[in-house]
Amino acid sequence: MKRTRTYVVLGVAFLLNSSLFVSNGWAIERDVLSFVTRKDRGRSIQLINTQGEFLQTLMVEGPIAHFTWSPDGRSIAYSSNRNGDPDIYVMDVKTDTHRRLTFDDGRDWWPSWSPNGKWIAFASNRAGEIDLYRMDANGENVKRLTNQGDCKEPAWSPDSQRIAFISKSALFVMTAEGKGVRRLADTFSTGCAWSPDGKEIAFVPRGDAVGGKALFSINRDGKNMRQLTQLYKGLVAIFEPTWSPSGKWIAYLLVQPPEKLLEGQVVLAEEFFANSVICIANTADRGGGEPIEATRRLVASLKWAPEGFLSVSPSAEKQTTLWSKLKQSEKYSKTKK
Repeated sequence: MKRTRTYVVLGVAFLLNSSLFVSNGWAIERDVLSFVTRKDRGRSIQLINTQGEFLQTLMVEGPIAHFTWSPDGRSIAYSSNRNGDPDIYVMDVKTDTHRRLTFDDGRDWWPSWSPNGKWIAFASNRAGEIDLYRMDANGENVKRLTNQGDCKEPAWSPDSQRIAFISKSALFVMTAEGKGVRRLADTFSTGCAWSPDGKEIAFVPRGDAVGGKALFSINRDGKNMRQLTQLYKGLVAIFEPTWSPSGKWIAYLLVQPPEKLLEGQVVLAEEFFANSVICIANTADRGGGEPIEATRRLVASLKWAPEGFLSVSPSAEKQTTLWSKLKQSEKYSKTKK
């Protein structure tokens, strides 16, 4: 009898930690995509599954731009200019409390939380040029990492030993201490993302080098560039690549700018991103499959939620720890709003 009870306990534990929670015939994947929409002026973070079905809204003290999850899913660091220049703040997802981390007179953007939970990397112009910095997760011990200017969009390797980033239309990688900076490839300034196994970095190479716009991956040593998503022709742009925790999916923002941009006319950010869609591609297809159009939104920042978020009880109204009771009525899939 004792052994039987042990097997039952282990079976329940396995189910609770599996990649799917299934309740009332509705399966919820562990790969949950989160994004900030420009429509509400960046005052909320929306969560959807890989089919574009709405899961939850997290309200923030906005407006916010770029954000990053803590690896345990309990906190979100984000940049906001609500006190003037952009600074980095942290929100506790469960209690909905917010804390300011940076107080410098400069502008602080693009926070990126290290997978070991110790540090937050970010870009700042506090010393004049835009360079990358690192601070402890509580905002202390700020350390400058780069000195080359025009550095942005830092992305941590899964082992927290390296940081990939974009600078002057090129993809770079360096150690967590800012040493051994190495240029990997030419790119558009549209972000980068590590694969969960730490072997590859996703980025958008120059269109004239590959015959269009697409996400490619490259080894961290700068070798073996391979296509990840389908190739797009014409006036399109790809932003915010982000690799899912399971490694199965890669999401990105596909933007079709207004044609008047080619005519040299001024285009505001809201107008530039007006015709944009979040796409989710299966990494196994390596460019051969059709991506899922998850949602059409004015998106400012795009990230996969960490798996730890599934165990956190958000403070949003009518939300519970188990996602079986999350709001299911709204869907973003292939909608235009």
